[in-house]
This record gives sequence, C-alpha cells and structure tokens, in this order.
Amino acid sequence: KIPRLIPKHIITIGNINFEVNKFINSGAYGAINSGKNLNTGQLCALKQERPPNLWEYYICLEIQDRVVDEMYPAYMAIDYALIGNNSSILISDFSQYGSLIAVCNKIKKSTTKNMDEYVVMLLATELLEIIDHLHAANIIHADIKADNILLMNKLCYPVTHRMLQLIDFGVSIDMKLFKEGQTFSYVHNDKAFNCVEMREGRPWTYQLDLYGLAGVIHVLLYGKYMDIEKNSDGIWMHKTRIPRYHNKRLWETIFKTLLNVRNCKSMPNLQQLRALLKEEIEEEEKYVTKMINEFNRAIN
Repeated sequence: KIPRLIPKHIITIGNINFEVNKFINSGAYGAINSGKNLNTGQLCALKQERPPNLWEYYICLEIQDRVVDEMYPAYMAIDYALIGNNSSILISDFSQYGSLIAVCNKIKKSTTKNMDEYVVMLLATELLEIIDHLHAANIIHADIKADNILLMNKLCYPVTHRMLQLIDFGVSIDMKLFKEGQTFSYVHNDKAFNCVEMREGRPWTYQLDLYGLAGVIHVLLYGKYMDIEKNSDGIWMHKTRIPRYHNKRLWETIFKTLLNVRNCKSMPNLQQLRALLKEEIEEEEKYVTKMINEFNRAIN
C-alpha cells in the first residue's frame, strides 16, 4: 500500500530517495507534486494516481520504443515508477516553466497582451511535429490541451533544442492493439472536448488529437478556449474574430485543416502545415528573434 504524497516526506524507489517538495496541481487523473532526487539533486515531478494507472506507464514505454531518438524529449518519460494496490507514483522530468496555460497567463500578466503570433508560430511548428511523430507511432493521445503540454526550455531561434513536452497519457489509445481500420464512436461528456466527428456522429481516430491541437493553438493566440461552429459552406471554424494585424490566411489554413478532416482514411499532412509556418517565420527572422527574447524575459 502506497501512502499519499505529502510535502517534506521521503519516498524510496529501489535504492533511490525522493523528497516531496510541494503540491503543484491535481486533475481528474491524479495529483502532481514537485520533488527532488536526493541521490542526484535533480528536480522531478511525482504524479500519484488512485487507483494505480499502469496504462500511462505502458504508453510512455511504448512511445520511447517507437519514436526516433531525437524525439524522445518531446514526450513524458517515466524515469521511476512505484506501483501499489491502492495507487501508483510515476516520476518524470520537472518543468520550471509549467504548462502552456501557466505560460499564457504569465505572458498576459507581464505584457498585458496575448502571446505574439510569431512566437505562437514557433510553438505550433514544434507541436505539429510532436503530434505527427506520435501518430506515426500509432498512438492517439486523446487529451490534448494546453495543460498537458509543458514548456521545458526557453525558446530559441534558430531552433537548437526541444522546447515543449507532451504529458499525461492516462487515456491514450494504442492503435497497434486494434485491427487495421478500427474507428471509434465514443462522445465526450464535456462538449468543449468534442471534436467535429463527435458532434456530427461520425467515426473518429486521430482527429481527436488534431481538434485538441487546434484548441491549444487557439489558446496561445487568443488567450481563451476555442468554440467552433459550422459556416454556411459546411466548413467548421472557431468563432473568434482573427485580429486585423494577424496573418489571417495562414491561421485560417491551419484551423481549417485541423478541424475539417474528410474521414479516418485521409489525415492531413502535418509536415505541410509546419512548412507554411516555417516559411512565415523565416521571412521575419529579425522580428521573431526580438519577440522570443521578450517572451523569455517574461517567463523568467
């Protein structure tokens, strides 16, 4: 039986001691504390779930097995796990900057504005890559939102290191465990998380993650959650008015592509979307560098 994590307590896994520092937050799937590996002095995140969640542990191991080495840091890796009858504790990297929601709030507080659109382009480029590789590994995350993406490092351009990490694989789907052509018809209770297919009563697979990704980009750009509607041409789009000074054509293409997937057999090409964003960033290199420096100052 595993006791509840309490700050200042020490837990031992194998011959390694971890000190629990402070409670960070709790979601539907468990509570997260920051902690310290007393053997190395390194900070870590300790996630406790009741009942124990072996599934998340399995998915994280599978991802490390299936993705190429340079993508490893983009996904939560479980360094240590303690599995009991009543609960599980998963230990992973700690992010000093927190989730993208926390980062958004910090930027707004510091600059009184939403994130600059070129900074969002840079982050969206990395997010598209993370999702693309995850889907190529036959895994649907199934809970993509700004709370489940951590900023691990300061931003840089040209990009020399990973900035983001996708976490929380507690409800992920391993498509390798199903026969080919498997689709799903489950509809989320919370309408905000219902992808277009759920709203229209159509089967879905990876569309759920693309909808989640559109939602994350929307939060970064506009500082609020995405609400969508179908226009008179039958195209689904968010309801937010795109500011006049934003690159309207680019963002419309991104949202349209992520929200309007023809069917489960024809997923959009995420690398093409990345190329559009990269092209835009390259044209404004000086401005991008300036905005990144401003962003890095604000999160410090």
